[in-house]
Amino acid sequence: MSLSIDPALIERLRAGKRTDRLERYALVSASVLDARSGELLPEHAVLIEGELIHAVCQPGELGDDVARIDLDGKTVLPGLIDVHVHSEDWHAPLFLAKGITTVRDTGCELEAVLRRRERWNSSHLAPRLVCTGPLLDNPGNTWPAITQTIKTPQDGRAWVDYLVERGVDQIKTYAFLDLPCFQAILDQAHQHDKYVLAHLGKHVNARQAIEAGLDELEHLSGVAEALCWEHNQDTQTWDFFKLWASIDLERANRLMDLIEEKGTWMAVTRLVWLRLATTWDSRYHSHPQIKYTPRPLRDYWDTFSPKNQRVQRSPKNMPLPTRMDRCQQIAGMAIFTAELFRREAKVLIGTDSPFPNLLPGFSYHDEIQALLECGLSEKGVLQAATISGAQALQVDHLVGTVESGKQADLLIVDGNPLDDIQTLERIDVIIRKGRWLFPKELLRDAAIYARQAQPSTEKRLDDHY
Repeated sequence: MSLSIDPALIERLRAGKRTDRLERYALVSASVLDARSGELLPEHAVLIEGELIHAVCQPGELGDDVARIDLDGKTVLPGLIDVHVHSEDWHAPLFLAKGITTVRDTGCELEAVLRRRERWNSSHLAPRLVCTGPLLDNPGNTWPAITQTIKTPQDGRAWVDYLVERGVDQIKTYAFLDLPCFQAILDQAHQHDKYVLAHLGKHVNARQAIEAGLDELEHLSGVAEALCWEHNQDTQTWDFFKLWASIDLERANRLMDLIEEKGTWMAVTRLVWLRLATTWDSRYHSHPQIKYTPRPLRDYWDTFSPKNQRVQRSPKNMPLPTRMDRCQQIAGMAIFTAELFRREAKVLIGTDSPFPNLLPGFSYHDEIQALLECGLSEKGVLQAATISGAQALQVDHLVGTVESGKQADLLIVDGNPLDDIQTLERIDVIIRKGRWLFPKELLRDAAIYARQAQPSTEKRLDDHY
C-alpha cells in the first residue's frame, strides 16, 4: 500500500491512539463503492473524523491540514454484513479478518447474547452485533439450549413482550411452530414495530408466512412445503429435502410473485445446505481453515457425519438422508434461487456459522461463491453484502454505505471487486470505528485461541454445541 504520511502515524491509527492529526484523516486516490448504485466512484477521498465518516469527496476538496493516506489502485467499501450467525466471543477476529464488520445473531441464549452485544458494540476489536435472542418455537425443537418453548398463542405474545422489554433488536421464529402461534408472535412483534425473521417448517409454509406479513425468510425454509403442500400435509414425517426434488415451476413462479409483491427479504444461506449435503467429504477435515477451528467445535461437526445416527435428530424423525436425496434438494433450491436472482428479489448474505463446516468469516466468502454460481452478479453480491444487509438489520443509519455521518466501518481491498469478486478476500486493512486492523494479526489471534480452547460453559446450539 502506498502511504503518503509517516508509517508511525498508521501504527497509531491501528492502536487507536488519538492525536489532533489523527482525529481527522483522509483515504485518497481510491475507488469508493457507492453501495446504492452498485458502482465505483473513481479517484475519490473518504474523510474520517474519529469514529465517523465526515465526507466523501474529490481529493481537491480536502483542506491542506488533513493527513492523507494514498490508496492508488485500491477500493474502499463498506464493511460486509453477515445476517445469519450464532455468535461466540472467539468469532470476533475471524469475522473482522474476512471483512465482516456487522453480524446478526439469529439464535442464542438471551443473557449470553445481550452481554456479548454490549461488549462487541463498544469495541473496535469485534463486529457490530444485532441479536434476536432465543428461537421461539413449539415443543419438539431441535435446539433446546437456545430456544424458548411456546405452547399457546398467548405464550407467544407474552414472550415477544418480554424480549422487547429486554431489548432484543429483532424476533425469530422457528420450524415447529403451528400457524396460530406463528401468527400471534408475528402480530405481537409488529405491534412493537419489531422486524421478524423465520426458519419455517412443516406446519407453516412460506406462502402462509409471507401472506401473514413475515419480514424475512431464512434458508428457503417453508418454500418446498408451499410448493408441495398436498404431500407435506398428507405425511406425518417432515421430509422437506425430498419435496425439493419435485419442484413445480408454475407454483414456484406464483410464490416468487408473492415474494416480490410483499418485498420479503430472502436470506438464502445456500452454503449451509451444500455443507450438509456433503458431510461425507473428508476434505473438510484437512482444509487449511481447520487451524482456526477449536477442537470442541470440530468434535461437534464430526457428529453430523452420515455414519453417526445423531444426524437423525436434525430435524427429529427425518430419515438418514442419502447423497441422492440431498443432491436433488440442492438442485431444486438452485433453480429457485437462480430465479430469485433473475427477478432481482431482495436477497441477503448469511452463513449460519458455526454450523457444520462453516467457519465464521471464511464461510461468508464461500457463500458468495455459491450465490455467484446461481447467477447473482458481482454488483448484486456487493449490494447484498452491504446496503441490503444494513437495511434488513435496521442499522442502515449507521452502516452499509460509505457516506457522511455513517460509522467508519470500512474495508480497503486491492483491486476492483466488480471485475473480480475475489478482491473481497484481498483485504489490506479493516477499519472498525475509525481504527485500523490487519487480517494477518487477527488470524494469528484466532489460531492461538483455537489451539488453546477448552469446552465452553455457555449454552449454544445443541447443549454446549
